Amino acid sequence: MKKADRVLKALISLEQELKRSVTALEISEYLGIDRSNVSRDLKQLYEMGQVQRQEGRPVRFSAGSNGEDFDPKETMTIDTLAQEQPSLQVPVQQAKAAILYPPRGLHTLILGETGVGKTMFAELMHQFAMEAHIIGPRAPFISFNCADYADNPQLVMAQIFGVKKGAYTGADQDRDGLLKKAHGGILFLDEVHRLSPQGQEMLFTYIDTGSFRPLGETEKSIPVSVQIIAATTENPAYYLLNTFTRRIPMMITLPSLKEKGLTERYHLIEFFIKKESKRVNKSIYINRNALTSLLLYDCPNNIGQLGSDIQLACAKAFVNYKSKGDAYILIGQSDLPHHVKLGMMRINEAREAIDQLLKSKGEILRFHHQEEGGPQGIGEDHINGDFYDIIERKLEHLKDSGIPEEEINQIINIDLESHFQKYLGNIKGEAAVHELSKILNPGVLEAVEEMLTLAQEKLKRTFDKRIYYGLALHVNGFL
Repeated sequence: MKKADRVLKALISLEQELKRSVTALEISEYLGIDRSNVSRDLKQLYEMGQVQRQEGRPVRFSAGSNGEDFDPKETMTIDTLAQEQPSLQVPVQQAKAAILYPPRGLHTLILGETGVGKTMFAELMHQFAMEAHIIGPRAPFISFNCADYADNPQLVMAQIFGVKKGAYTGADQDRDGLLKKAHGGILFLDEVHRLSPQGQEMLFTYIDTGSFRPLGETEKSIPVSVQIIAATTENPAYYLLNTFTRRIPMMITLPSLKEKGLTERYHLIEFFIKKESKRVNKSIYINRNALTSLLLYDCPNNIGQLGSDIQLACAKAFVNYKSKGDAYILIGQSDLPHHVKLGMMRINEAREAIDQLLKSKGEILRFHHQEEGGPQGIGEDHINGDFYDIIERKLEHLKDSGIPEEEINQIINIDLESHFQKYLGNIKGEAAVHELSKILNPGVLEAVEEMLTLAQEKLKRTFDKRIYYGLALHVNGFL
């Protein structure tokens, strides 16, 4: 889940709890992140129409019409994750065991490379805990990245455990830490290897006793009920104290993107495109070559990078849709970042697997956030078939699927364009008219020549010879 989504989720939770609109400062304290970052995310959410803004001092925010419908379960649950990602079946079973183990679950350490989805996995564990009634429906999920203040170990500990007035220079009042704010829920500590040895000792003291002392407090301990989920990209044997790791009974390793099969990667691509479809509230189309590149390119920063690259491609396609007045958002090779396009260079080593995966999906795939999968396109095998029968069957299929007529027209138009681009691409430029006259009716050739002459005059442009050949073959086939 992106930061803006977490801010929206926190806004909804606070609004329900306080029964009023909330400020950026309240959200930043609730999440334990910098206020300026929260303000930036709220601005983005406001521009997207997902929150409402109430002017004043301070400015207050409330969930708008889109925000009220926000629910992370609409996009992914821990069970659907296991279904679509076979490589995560064992981690998911471990996660469920960690949540369900009596009396209050097991503290957990998630291991994996940068970008494998550790934060999202922890959020899905929190969601599962609510679904299983282990924690309440409003139980907090507090996320904190220990690397944010890595240069100031004392500040990291102050964020987690809180501060007693006078604990250090500048501590002019008591301040609650994230551990207390997470009472009844889950505290997620990302990049936990950046936590100092002293901070690790304070954390395992809480794990042992169920209570902790804020910085500067020497007498009173604060009891809380919090499940700790920590995450690291490093080998815990080198970066974490043995006394700390011994107190984390559940260790879950998430596989890298390279360790996932093409089918799993396809489901991830589908998930991210549908996520962008929800943002723009429109169907998003992608041609087969662009999808192949996304399936095969080297993605060293794993799922996080895959999501970012897809978002960039969707953004470029959206700009084309807006600036050129296109009827649909279509991702082509030109919309992909350069390093993604290089994926097509690996097609020879994966052609059979790609053909099997995309079998019967056609040249253009359509994704919409409210629908499963997408209708098929008109593929290469249709070039020599009865073209109009194919269109008619496809129209009937789309109508039976309940898709609006406007979208049906868009889908057919995209398929037609794709079909003819491929068709014309197969026609040799040096073909001669007398060769066509051997197989086509001379009247067709004359009619086509007249059509193109008229079109050139009206449109003030010239046409490639392949247009003449392609149109002649098409008209002859139609007749």
